[in-house]
Amino acid sequence: MVYQDNELIDNMNDNSEEARDVLYEKYKYIVDVIINKYKKMAYYLNIDMQELRQEALLGFSDALYSFNYDKNANLPTFISLCVDRKVDNYVKKHNTVKMRMLKEMISLDDMIGDDISLMDVIGDDTTPEDLIEDKEESKALMNDIKKALSDSELEIYKLLVNNFSYDDIGEILNMSTKQIYDSVYRIRKKLKDLY
Repeated sequence: MVYQDNELIDNMNDNSEEARDVLYEKYKYIVDVIINKYKKMAYYLNIDMQELRQEALLGFSDALYSFNYDKNANLPTFISLCVDRKVDNYVKKHNTVKMRMLKEMISLDDMIGDDISLMDVIGDDTTPEDLIEDKEESKALMNDIKKALSDSELEIYKLLVNNFSYDDIGEILNMSTKQIYDSVYRIRKKLKDLY
């Protein structure tokens, strides 16, 4: 038996899981379309796609529970708006400076190799002056790299040093794999000429 959306919403508001499942099956394509819309940005911001899907499903659920036929709204449009807003807010939250800083932090455990103990790292004889000098050298190197590379090449360089594959970089930057290979060749040549 085929139910109309308004009947399903009414049944769902009466705690009918079957009605909720029917509505989900009928309109789950909306979640997929919206997630696909944010896919590149999620890759760029290193957002877990499962988390993004969970946010989209929360928006979907919110839409179903807050939908009101008395306002002459269209259910698929309302679902699309709610899901899009939920996902957009989630992506914006991950694009804040604070969140980027948290993601860029490096765990001390990640820095330690198999043959190096934590004590070796902590117990070294590096002075604060050495640390400041190393930091200044790193900053100078990064400035030289920024000067040597074009904006496009710098973007590719940043993605490369964050372990993105050529295919991922092409998808994120909307470039062909061939363009990425050519850019990486130019980047390597320019960096080799630097030092």
